[in-house]
Amino acid sequence: MKGDYYRYAAEVGDTTAVENGSTSYQRAQEAAESLAPANPNKLGLALNYSVFHYEVLKDQQSACQLAQSTFDSALSTLDNLDEV
Repeated sequence: MKGDYYRYAAEVGDTTAVENGSTSYQRAQEAAESLAPANPNKLGLALNYSVFHYEVLKDQQSACQLAQSTFDSALSTLDNLDEV
Protein backbone atom coordinates (compact mmCIF):
# COMPACT_ATOMS: atom_id res chain seq x y z
CA MET A 1 0.00 0.00 0.00
CA LYS A 2 2.91 2.30 0.64
CA GLY A 3 4.07 1.91 -2.94
CA ASP A 4 0.55 2.68 -4.18
CA TYR A 5 0.47 5.87 -2.10
CA TYR A 6 3.72 7.04 -3.65
CA ARG A 7 2.51 6.04 -7.12
CA TYR A 8 -0.55 8.26 -6.73
CA ALA A 9 1.61 11.10 -5.43
CA ALA A 10 4.02 10.70 -8.35
CA GLU A 11 1.14 10.73 -10.82
CA VAL A 12 0.14 14.21 -9.61
CA GLY A 13 3.67 15.58 -9.82
CA ASP A 14 5.44 14.82 -6.53
CA THR A 15 8.98 14.19 -7.76
CA THR A 16 10.25 12.71 -4.48
CA ALA A 17 7.49 10.12 -4.61
CA VAL A 18 9.05 8.39 -7.62
CA GLU A 19 12.12 7.18 -5.70
CA ASN A 20 10.09 6.38 -2.57
CA GLY A 21 7.57 4.43 -4.64
CA SER A 22 10.24 2.44 -6.40
CA THR A 23 11.91 1.54 -3.11
CA SER A 24 8.60 0.60 -1.50
CA TYR A 25 7.55 -1.65 -4.38
CA GLN A 26 10.98 -3.34 -4.46
CA ARG A 27 10.79 -4.09 -0.73
CA ALA A 28 7.26 -5.42 -1.09
CA GLN A 29 8.35 -7.66 -3.98
CA GLU A 30 11.14 -9.07 -1.84
CA ALA A 31 8.73 -9.72 1.04
CA ALA A 32 6.27 -11.43 -1.33
CA GLU A 33 8.86 -13.90 -2.65
CA SER A 34 7.82 -16.41 -0.01
CA LEU A 35 4.17 -16.33 -1.10
CA ALA A 36 2.72 -18.85 -3.52
CA PRO A 37 2.77 -17.73 -7.16
CA ALA A 38 -1.04 -17.54 -7.33
CA ASN A 39 -1.46 -15.74 -4.01
CA PRO A 40 -3.93 -12.86 -4.55
CA ASN A 41 -1.74 -10.42 -2.60
CA LYS A 42 1.29 -11.30 -4.69
CA LEU A 43 -0.69 -10.95 -7.91
CA GLY A 44 -2.11 -7.59 -6.84
CA LEU A 45 1.32 -6.32 -5.90
CA ALA A 46 2.73 -7.31 -9.28
CA LEU A 47 -0.15 -5.62 -11.07
CA ASN A 48 0.29 -2.38 -9.12
CA TYR A 49 4.06 -2.43 -9.52
CA SER A 50 3.68 -2.94 -13.26
CA VAL A 51 1.33 0.07 -13.39
CA PHE A 52 4.01 2.06 -11.55
CA HIS A 53 6.55 1.06 -14.20
CA TYR A 54 4.17 1.91 -17.02
CA GLU A 55 2.61 5.15 -15.78
CA VAL A 56 5.26 6.70 -13.55
CA LEU A 57 8.59 5.43 -14.85
CA LYS A 58 7.36 5.34 -18.45
CA ASP A 59 9.04 1.95 -18.81
CA GLN A 60 6.45 -0.03 -20.73
CA GLN A 61 8.79 -2.93 -21.46
CA SER A 62 9.54 -3.58 -17.76
CA ALA A 63 5.86 -3.17 -16.91
CA CYS A 64 4.80 -5.79 -19.43
CA GLN A 65 7.64 -8.13 -18.51
CA LEU A 66 6.77 -7.99 -14.80
CA ALA A 67 3.07 -8.58 -15.43
CA GLN A 68 3.73 -11.41 -17.89
CA SER A 69 6.25 -13.25 -15.71
CA THR A 70 3.96 -13.04 -12.68
CA PHE A 71 1.00 -14.27 -14.74
CA ASP A 72 3.02 -17.14 -16.18
CA SER A 73 4.22 -18.22 -12.72
CA ALA A 74 0.68 -18.18 -11.34
CA LEU A 75 -0.74 -19.97 -14.37
CA SER A 76 1.71 -22.83 -14.01
CA THR A 77 0.39 -23.56 -10.50
CA LEU A 78 -3.34 -23.42 -11.20
CA ASP A 79 -3.68 -27.18 -11.49
CA ASN A 80 -2.28 -27.59 -7.98
CA LEU A 81 -4.67 -25.19 -6.23
CA ASP A 82 -7.33 -26.43 -3.85
CA GLU A 83 -10.91 -25.79 -4.85
CA VAL A 84 -12.87 -23.52 -2.55
